[in-house]
Amino acid sequence: MKTLSDEPGPKTGARGWISRVAGRAVFWARTNLFGSWFDSLLTMATLWVAASIVSRGLLPMAALDWSVIRDNLKLILTGSYPEPQLWRVWIAVLYVSLFGGFSFGGAGGRMPRSLAIVAAAQCFLFLAPISTSSKAYVACGIALQLAGFFSSRLLDARARAWIAGAAWISFLPLSFFLAYGMTGPDGWMPVVATNYWGGLLLTLMISLTSIALSFPLGLLLALGRRSSLVLVRAASTCFIEVVRGVPLITILFIAYLIIPLALPASLNPSVFIRAMIGVIAFHSAYMAENFRGGLQGIPRTQYEAAASLNLSKGKTMVFVILPQVMKRMIPVLVSSFTGTLKDTSLISIIGLLDMIGISSAIVSNPEYMTSSTQVLVFMAAIYFVLCYSISSASYRLEARLGVTTTKAGGL
Repeated sequence: MKTLSDEPGPKTGARGWISRVAGRAVFWARTNLFGSWFDSLLTMATLWVAASIVSRGLLPMAALDWSVIRDNLKLILTGSYPEPQLWRVWIAVLYVSLFGGFSFGGAGGRMPRSLAIVAAAQCFLFLAPISTSSKAYVACGIALQLAGFFSSRLLDARARAWIAGAAWISFLPLSFFLAYGMTGPDGWMPVVATNYWGGLLLTLMISLTSIALSFPLGLLLALGRRSSLVLVRAASTCFIEVVRGVPLITILFIAYLIIPLALPASLNPSVFIRAMIGVIAFHSAYMAENFRGGLQGIPRTQYEAAASLNLSKGKTMVFVILPQVMKRMIPVLVSSFTGTLKDTSLISIIGLLDMIGISSAIVSNPEYMTSSTQVLVFMAAIYFVLCYSISSASYRLEARLGVTTTKAGGL
């Protein structure tokens, strides 16, 4: 007679774990890839296209000589920034690692896969042709990222929000201070003029500053366009329509040529400042239209409910209307942010050596004239990582705020 102990129980050990994983994989494939004849046909066609891309594109590309990236890695990342002062750039990177992990940890739940992927990608940098000191900075970045993630669990939600908000608000001023330096008697952090900035450093400085400033300026322009004051409404409308009706290249050339003529001779802003003004003005106009669309989507009853509570127009906008607008506009704002990041590639037209300008300078070298494919693929990979990171963070924020319940596009 069989007892309860004689019945076959669940498999344990490594074999049982493999069996469970395989069963889940088969179930997922049958549900998502081969659920119907059309899904099966689409899956096979996709696999055929992917195999063709790998065999005809990626495999031959892997066989190329990638020494051009190894020889010019410092130029691609920081341009002509003095090598003895690179520790200042690394301090900014460590700052992002610490508070990036802190922000992810404050979101609650287990460690997101996106954060684990970033840490794994940083581990691969140990295989890159970088100096021993740079590898030490990378190791510190991984440690700070994990420390920030787990330390956030020790604080309550209010403390986490205040610390994360203060950290990210301080990030850009601190980064500019570190990158530019100051004039001091001891010279421990000398000034590095913006004409020495280049590559990924220059791209991030201009794009992040443009995003940070075009956001409030676009909101003010949107509110100005809806204002009851005729002059304010006319000026805001004129600025938005004129800037949106002109290509960004034209705005950059206007900023490059006209701004020095419009200012006194004693005020001659650098090309970096002129480019930043052009990008901020351009994206502020588009951001204003995004905000105007979000404001028009708020029903009139929200204004009436705020008025019934005896709230002023300013308090109604700040405490009632704008929180709803921001929540609804997360996908649109993320699209604008990624557009700003990619549009900074046009600043190479006015002589700034961002990543695109650096790539043009590299392939114009007779030694690397046949390596344009490797350089462009590497640049595309950097842009993809940056843009996908923004998109992944936005999906996580949307899910937390209840804007979306799907996990598509996010990790």
